[in-house]
Amino acid sequence: MKIGIIKPDYKITGGFEVVVNHIKAELEYRGHNVDIVNVDATKRTLNDIPCSIDSHIFQQNADFFRYINYFWKYLKMDLSMYDIVISTQPPSFAIQHPRHIALFYHHSKAHYDLSELFQEVGLHQPYHRKAQEVIREIDSLSLSKVSIILAGSNTIKERIAKFNNLSVNVDLFYAGIDKDIYNYSGPLSYNYPIVVGRHEFPKRPELFVNAMKKLPNSYGRIIGEGGRTDDLKRIDQLLTYTSIEGIYIPDDVIWKKLSNGFFEEAHSELLRKSKRFKHKSNVVFTGRVSREQLFKEYADALCVVCPAFEEDYGLTAIEAMAFSKPVIACADGGGYVELIKDGVNGFIVEPNSVALAEAIRKLVDDPELARTMGENAFQTSRLYSWDNAINKISETILK
Repeated sequence: MKIGIIKPDYKITGGFEVVVNHIKAELEYRGHNVDIVNVDATKRTLNDIPCSIDSHIFQQNADFFRYINYFWKYLKMDLSMYDIVISTQPPSFAIQHPRHIALFYHHSKAHYDLSELFQEVGLHQPYHRKAQEVIREIDSLSLSKVSIILAGSNTIKERIAKFNNLSVNVDLFYAGIDKDIYNYSGPLSYNYPIVVGRHEFPKRPELFVNAMKKLPNSYGRIIGEGGRTDDLKRIDQLLTYTSIEGIYIPDDVIWKKLSNGFFEEAHSELLRKSKRFKHKSNVVFTGRVSREQLFKEYADALCVVCPAFEEDYGLTAIEAMAFSKPVIACADGGGYVELIKDGVNGFIVEPNSVALAEAIRKLVDDPELARTMGENAFQTSRLYSWDNAINKISETILK
């Protein structure tokens, strides 16, 4: 069977790209002819919208009009050479084909599950609510024409029902994890808490940083980097100073404002003071690491903290569990919450640094508990193999 996977190309390699590459490889192994049809998602032209847009209006609502442009681009694609097509990130599900599977992990988040948060923080553009109304309407129309939507988690399935009023043509698809991670059998130790992932809003590594300041005799490691890394390092320096000086900064200010570079004068003044005193932080930033080093970080970790808000799936948590590590996530963590049985293979805590610190402290004080929970976590990870994932894709293709 000739299969086309339609993929917006953001010129980065993240979790979604890993999933798509695995699907391609596994389907080819099973005898299918598979193309990944990349569509450059970094271009800023509006050539595909069938009308002219005033430049002033475009500048006020650039993200919205780019979304509409790509909606039209996908809508007009000729995919008749494929027996079946698989769309991926939005708005690639606007493609037209009689046999169309949507591999669905998230909407345009600023106009759906993160809409209210973006408005609260001040990251939205003018006319946000009208743009949101239009995007939800065209998305719902497109998704209603899809043969089957494979939602990447129950969290995503619930969002599709809530926002697009669709449930009949929606099924679940849980991606497998990297086979070398799934089959890891090397040495393990339980040393320190870590956070793994890109530094983007609202992944909330800031909550982990603030939690570690409440555990001054322990240290943690932050693995990875991203667009918010510089702000995160400034926050760490600031909180190192304020924790020693007994100055309180609310968690909501830290992860909603400071993480986006919105430092008020009072915070900027504290940051200037922190640079003079140069207190040593108990948080280590590794930056981007090699695959070999990532495995070592997982293997040496006491636990893996996943503080993100409304995560779509939770691949990091499953990877951690494959290394027999308990996972700590927040109650508003979306897909992460689906993976954790509180007190069994990890902890689900309130989304604040005090609760995170308390959960970490339990494992620091009781390494045997960390090992026991890690063994339970390992058993959970066995459910997320690529064999299971591709079997689901294959069943859907053959329907």
